This record gives sequence, C-alpha cells and structure tokens, in this order.
Amino acid sequence: INCVANWEIIKFDGIEPSNLIAIPPQPTTSQSGYLSFGTLRERKKKMNKSQTIIGTAVGLVFMVAGGFIFPIGYQELKNAQDSLDWPTTYGVIILSEVKEIKDEGSTTFSANVRYKYSIGEKPYSSDQVSFGQYSSSDSEYAWSIIHRYSTGQKVKVYFNPADPNKSVLEPGVSWVSYMPLGISTAVFAFGAIEAIFFGIVAPKQRRRRTEAFRQTASTLAFTFCESDKTLQQQDFFQLPLFKQGTSREIRNILRKHSADGEAIIFDYEFEQASGDSSIQYHQTVAAFWVPNRNLPEFCLRPENIFDKIGELFGRQDIDFDLTPQFSKCYRLQGQSEPAIRAAFNFNVLQFFSQNPGWCLEGKGKWLVIYQINKQVKPEELSVFLQQRNQISQLFS
Repeated sequence: INCVANWEIIKFDGIEPSNLIAIPPQPTTSQSGYLSFGTLRERKKKMNKSQTIIGTAVGLVFMVAGGFIFPIGYQELKNAQDSLDWPTTYGVIILSEVKEIKDEGSTTFSANVRYKYSIGEKPYSSDQVSFGQYSSSDSEYAWSIIHRYSTGQKVKVYFNPADPNKSVLEPGVSWVSYMPLGISTAVFAFGAIEAIFFGIVAPKQRRRRTEAFRQTASTLAFTFCESDKTLQQQDFFQLPLFKQGTSREIRNILRKHSADGEAIIFDYEFEQASGDSSIQYHQTVAAFWVPNRNLPEFCLRPENIFDKIGELFGRQDIDFDLTPQFSKCYRLQGQSEPAIRAAFNFNVLQFFSQNPGWCLEGKGKWLVIYQINKQVKPEELSVFLQQRNQISQLFS
C-alpha cells in the first residue's frame, strides 16, 4: 500500500486490503492533560540531549572554578609552611575586638585584631593573626584570640621578606590552612566526574543497553525497536503506572505475537517531583495481552509504612484473611472488590506471598508487570520473561 510519508496504516481484521485507507496521525492528549507519549518521547529525546549538554557544561564550570581556586589554596598553604622561617620584628596591637556579622537571621563572629610594625623606617599594619583564621557562629573561637591580644600589647611579628605587607602573629600550618586547597580539589574532582558522567558515561550506557536489547530480542525471537509511538494506543496505557509524573519515555521495545496473545517488554522512565527535588524512575515493564482474559481493573504493589498509616484513615486495601502474608506484603486496590477477590484466587495469593516486591496492574485483557525503579539487565531478559510469563498465566 502506498501512503504519504509519516502517515499511519490502520489495520482492521476482516477488511479487504483494497478497502484500507491511510490516515494522517492526529495529535492527542491523555486524560490527565499531558501531551501524548509520542510528543513526550520527542521532547524526552531533546531533554536527554539537553541534560547531556547542561550536565557537561556544569561539570566544566566546576572544573574551571576548582582550577582557579587551586593555586590560591596552594599558595596559602605554602605561606603557612614558610612562615615558620620568616624573619621577625616587634609590633603593637592597636585594635582588638570581636566583630559580629548578621545576615538573614544568622550571626557569625570573627576576631578583629589589628597591629602595626616597622621594618627599617617603613611602617606597616596587618590584621592577620594566623593562616587559616576563620569566622564562626560560635563566638568562643573569636574570644579566645581576643583574650590573647589586648590593645597596646607588644607582639612578635613574622613577616614575609619578599612582601613585608604579609605578616602573622602565629606562624605555621593549622588544619584550616588545608581548606582552600581541599575545597578546590573537591570542586575540580566533582566537576570532572559530572562532565565525564553526563558527557561520556551516560550516553554510552544508553547506547550499550539499546544494542544489548536488540541482540537479545533476536535470540528470544522477539521483534525490537528503540522507540514506537504507536505503543501509546494500547489500552494498557490507561493504567496508573503510565499516568505518573512527567518527562515520560519508553525505549527498547521487544514484542512477540503468538496464538496465546501478545507480550511486550520495554524500558519505562518518568520523573516524579518531590518537594524541591525530583526522583527519576527507571523500570523494565512487561505487558501481556490474552484474548480470553477479562480482568477487573486493579493495582497491586508492595505495601509500605505510609500505606499502613493510610488504612487507619480509610484508604482502601483489599486483604485476605486466609493469606495474611500476602496482606502484610502487598497493597491491593481497585473499583470492583468482589471481581478482584475472584481474580486473586489461592494460587495467585500463594505465589505473591512467597514472592514479595512485584507490582501488577490489570484491566480487561491486559496485565502489566514490573518492579519499582528496577531495570532488568539485558543478559537477564530470558529469566525476566519466564517470571512474567508465570505471573501472567496465574491470571489466565
């Protein structure tokens, strides 16, 4: 059939090929108001590229910042070490006080000690007591310095012979002397890791996973495609998993048709906002379609402490008295409780009682199986498929 580029062929069983028509794809939105998965997939591709660019750029910025601070920190540490051998002279304390700095509800304290000294006939002044001197929210450190140096006190001054403007009253290295160098090293290392991960490692991992899935699909007699916008038209996309979060993406799709139905395996990713941060979810999902199955709509997932608290306030959780272990491990919800109880027969309950950690969502002829935020390794796809087949057959 000849058709306009990018149009879609809609196939209807029982209709002669001569009566088939090609129609242009229409932009759609989901019931929740989000853009269609096809649009989201294209946006996600752009986002992945943007994340790579932005992540790499941020890493490079940190590397530059760390590289800029490093020589300053190195010179500070070297001066602290060299100060033990600096020549000395005598000076006088002309100011000694604790200085308070208030900023947005917080207060820091620093010792403000100024002294003057002369080298030859030339006068100098400085406020540096030691290398590594710092401010703190605890005033005790500042007061300890003030107690050692009072106004009018005669002091011994260590000065840099190459630059007499630089001097200290207490020469040598303290733990604080290492901080600028340590901070600069940490900033540079963080930037390098960030740039390498986003610029090299993450894209390479994604490509490697896609190629591994492609090869494994051939071994398992599945068809493979890296992305497929028609997948959004399947009924199982109305289930709760696919309405969560934003930035949704479906990749690495394996499909197989047989007389018993259809099996689809794919990677599914989305982003869930949590306060000021967000969580990325990555899981491998298996969807099974069986023609003679008619499941009630339900959602099964591992139960957590928040679910137990929610039950106290009337949140639904279908429990089974004969299998307390199942009720302890899982939270089961759905609109038609009698139909759900009928679907979850003894064999189903026994399996999940012995195998905690699964998530299931079902409706009509579709059953979707996954584990929260868990991606299957390509070399484990065969075992993954066997497990999912076993679960699917429990509901057949």
